[in-house]
Amino acid sequence: MKTAVNCVCACVLIETPIADQIVESRMAHELGSGIPLVREALVALEHQGFVQKTPYKGTTVTKLEPKQIQDNFQLRVELEPLAVEWAKENITPNDVRELRVLIGRMERAAAALDLDEFYQNDLEWHRKLWALSGNTYLEEVLERLVVPLFAFFVMKTSREREAYVESAEMHARIVDALADGTAEEVRALMKESLSDWKTDMMTLLFSKD
Repeated sequence: MKTAVNCVCACVLIETPIADQIVESRMAHELGSGIPLVREALVALEHQGFVQKTPYKGTTVTKLEPKQIQDNFQLRVELEPLAVEWAKENITPNDVRELRVLIGRMERAAAALDLDEFYQNDLEWHRKLWALSGNTYLEEVLERLVVPLFAFFVMKTSREREAYVESAEMHARIVDALADGTAEEVRALMKESLSDWKTDMMTLLFSKD
């Protein structure tokens, strides 16, 4: 069943232009599958940020304009450093080990230029930090802010291998600070990381506009 859902997910993204509405019945007919399978695939894609549901407009493949990304980062640069600062108060040695396992997977994916694997583990790393903040409201807000950014970036860009290696190294520095540094150091590293990623995103996505 999981394989079937993954196949439908891939077909939805391949067949549907960005910002076009996805009609479940039409997609099921085109793929020769049932509507429940398409619906399950759309739920999975929404969780990963690849599609967005809008009241009265339906489901569309994620599209973000420069102003939306600027607005998103304006919030994220304040909220995610706060989340990691609070995570510092709650983190355990086992949490540190789990975060480092995710970074190890990111490093291997970076070396192989396996971008899907890289971003999957990158997102799980961030989600774990949000959960460690201990604030479910903050966790939910960051989920809504960050997941579409990840998905849009994956769909629209690729970088040199060194950029992914450096990203994994920054994640490792943040975890080291969580384990042995101060809350101020952790917060500053997260802000630095977000600033670098925003610059990359805006350059890669919109420099040709």
